[in-house]
Amino acid sequence: MKFADQSQGPGPCENASCAITSLRGSAPNYALSINNQSGLDRLQYAWGAGSTGAATGPVHAVAAGRCLDVPGASQTNGTAAQIWDCTGNGNQTWTHTTSNRLTVYGGAKCLDATNNQTTPGTPVAIWDRNGGANQQWVLDSNGTITGVQSGLCLDVTGASTADGAKVELWTCTGQSNQQWKLG
Repeated sequence: MKFADQSQGPGPCENASCAITSLRGSAPNYALSINNQSGLDRLQYAWGAGSTGAATGPVHAVAAGRCLDVPGASQTNGTAAQIWDCTGNGNQTWTHTTSNRLTVYGGAKCLDATNNQTTPGTPVAIWDRNGGANQQWVLDSNGTITGVQSGLCLDVTGASTADGAKVELWTCTGQSNQQWKLG
């Protein structure tokens, strides 16, 4: 941690601009603020996310008995998400962060509503973290995963249970193809 007014510090930073947190104020009224949520999420992931509220594991498509998957373990932006037999590999290991991101590859990519679209049928893909609301997801108590920006549910297209079935946003119906379980 570097103080907000600190001009030099350890590591590659010349100032506090790349610090994950900053400390402002004076004793006894210090305030700690987060400057770099992405860095914090990655650090929490590396340390096992302990008591941060983040959860990591496969995202199971309940009706299909398969897992949310990045085809071919691709890390290319725009790769459409699908369901596939659960393998336990990194392309099926997702973290729901405290900032409501669903990340894969240790936080390197986010689940993303393509092109900021908010209509039923919008494809869901992976993309570099950009801070957009189209990359925020709420894991609802009823088993659905809802896009913050759209209010639509993560949905297996056509209620398919087959390997390779695409995942999209759709009007929340509560049907089994919209039921998910992390872990």
